[in-house]
Amino acid sequence: MTSIRLKWLGYVILVAVMPLAFLAATLPVNEYKAQGIDGVDCDGPLQVLFFTVPILFVYGTGLVLNVRALQKPVNLAVAIICFGMCLFVGLNVAAAVREQQQKSTVETCSRGL
Repeated sequence: MTSIRLKWLGYVILVAVMPLAFLAATLPVNEYKAQGIDGVDCDGPLQVLFFTVPILFVYGTGLVLNVRALQKPVNLAVAIICFGMCLFVGLNVAAAVREQQQKSTVETCSRGL
């Protein structure tokens, strides 16, 4: 009985975090370049990483837990959805890291704390 409740709690968490995952996947790394301006956005990559790290943790955990029990089609569907979210959010993380390491960003923005 407890495992059924925990399974449903996991599904509820995945659905509840989905809007934040869509935000993390579509958040522009450089707001100026998204508007067509050639400028350096010092806090854009950090905003992306702020949203994406928890999303990768939640959906990565969901992926691992559902891949372990692939006997049911529901687990396969949830694992595919979790993999897709991890893939799209991971691509945005890679773009944020690439943007943060550009020479113009390093020269213009401070290192932080």
